[in-house]
Amino acid sequence: FLLSFQSNHVTSLRSRRRNKVCSLINYINIMETKQDKKKNPRETELKKIFTLIDVDKSGVIEFKEILAAMACPEYDHISFMDAVKKFKEIDSSKDGVVQDSEFIKYFLAEFSSLSEKNFLEHMSTVEKFLQRKPALEKLFDILDKNKDGKLDEKEVQGMLQLPGEAKITGEQAFKVLKKMDTNKNGKVEKSELVRALFLETKNLPDAAFTKLMYIMANK
Repeated sequence: FLLSFQSNHVTSLRSRRRNKVCSLINYINIMETKQDKKKNPRETELKKIFTLIDVDKSGVIEFKEILAAMACPEYDHISFMDAVKKFKEIDSSKDGVVQDSEFIKYFLAEFSSLSEKNFLEHMSTVEKFLQRKPALEKLFDILDKNKDGKLDEKEVQGMLQLPGEAKITGEQAFKVLKKMDTNKNGKVEKSELVRALFLETKNLPDAAFTKLMYIMANK
């Protein structure tokens, strides 16, 4: 009887200890979940942007990827040399690439003065640009009939001419070309087309944007 009592007592103690350990683990998990929910939502947004900029999915951002992302109209005020300087500032480890931790840390500080509303609006525009950029670049490649990397007046005219619409004149095409041609070389380059068409279509729902890209690419 005594042995049986001792055995039951030990089993009971072990069970209570096990329950305490489980309770402690559950408590830790709950606290970690709460902390995740409290995690700065800006970090989540910046991580999404980092992933979109990292086009080759290498896990780091190279200068050419940062430069391509800065074609976004939100960064019109940034020159090439500004981009070089900013890349060096973000790359705190000075290894020639930007890690996600460096990117997030830098832009948390950069946007610290923005209200939550303005921050989210800015991120939304940048995210939409990066998501639509590949489709716009693909459209440029289709429109560039002579494959010289630029659109001339005739190619711009072809771009503007939509099925069932009134004929686009050379004069109309020239005016559009001149407006898109921000570097004033007389042609429309890929980055110029991407920027201009993004501004024209950024308020379109995704389905309408996709439909428009299909129509323009398959005329």
